[in-house]
Amino acid sequence: MLFALLLPVLVGFVALSVDSAMLAAARAQLSTAADAAALAGAQQLANEYRVRGVTDMTSQIAAANSSAISFAANNTVFGQPVLLVSGANGSTSSDIQVGYLDPTNHQTAFLTLSSLAPYFNSVQVNAQRNSNRGGVVPTFFSGMMGFNGSNMSVSATATAINYSISGFQSTGGQRANLLPIVLDVNTYKAMMAGVGTTTGAATDQYTYNPVTKTVSSGPDGVPESVLYPVASGNPGNWGTIKVGVSNNSTAVLNDQILHGISAAQLATFPNGTIALDPTQTPPSIIFSGNPGISAGIKSALTSIIGNPVTIPIYDTTGGNGSNAWYRVIAFAPMRLMSVNFQGNPKYVVIQPALINDPTAIPGTPLTSWTQGGLIVLHLTR
Repeated sequence: MLFALLLPVLVGFVALSVDSAMLAAARAQLSTAADAAALAGAQQLANEYRVRGVTDMTSQIAAANSSAISFAANNTVFGQPVLLVSGANGSTSSDIQVGYLDPTNHQTAFLTLSSLAPYFNSVQVNAQRNSNRGGVVPTFFSGMMGFNGSNMSVSATATAINYSISGFQSTGGQRANLLPIVLDVNTYKAMMAGVGTTTGAATDQYTYNPVTKTVSSGPDGVPESVLYPVASGNPGNWGTIKVGVSNNSTAVLNDQILHGISAAQLATFPNGTIALDPTQTPPSIIFSGNPGISAGIKSALTSIIGNPVTIPIYDTTGGNGSNAWYRVIAFAPMRLMSVNFQGNPKYVVIQPALINDPTAIPGTPLTSWTQGGLIVLHLTR
């Protein structure tokens, strides 16, 4: 009799446990979808048009919404795709919001004011399951008690931040996208300021198309400079450096230009890491130079026109020929825009760029997209 009396209670607890587990599983799946959608949307905010200082973010906002919707739909909750509804940015009826979040303090307000559009760096996604979003989360045992399912909502925010680069570390055997050619800090600063120097006047002669990933003639609003010829101050040295090797033959230079610094070459540095020494003023690292330059690297440089690479920036140099050295104080993402080794003038032209490199070590968040930088995506909320 006691068992018969307690049986409904036991069945009720079993039903509660099972359905609670179902809700927890649904929340986990919905959270995965929200995270994926937010990250995919934030990635669309970090494109090369930001380097040009665009203020109209209409296309980036549209791309962020489209990617968020697509990635959410690729995830399911109990077999049903997660549906996001896109509306006017800032509207409460939209499941996707594009806005600005302080990269140094993720607890600050998420701002969607149109006046802040040039600074937008984040995407907030509110993934839901209800009668208008793929149906409620189903229940089983509790359905016998008149419950037909539960509404559910999960939010996620992702932020795309452009960082300076403080060094490189091999990850899973991947190569570091570091060019073994240095640029002096004065030429670099002049280019970033758009004023140029006597050895490397800032220009704007080329345009990079992020859609076709090609370079063409004509200005795009991003200042350029020559990487070569820029006087290194060292007789017989063009500005090439030895990165993880004892001698920079043409074959070695071509391999590093085309494919980056190998894991084995990175392993020659302490802890397998190329890093600016924070105990030095300024933080820096010394590289040995290599004498002369070979026209044999022209083909390798030409083949990566349009690609982003990271270039070491030096402030002090000494020695000559094979005894040359460079004190590198920064690593700057650049894009190769043009290469010419025939006739005069000979040149290699570069401009600031955004870069994705899993081997790069983030430094500090940069204050402007026009500086280029290392793009890192964060789930901030």
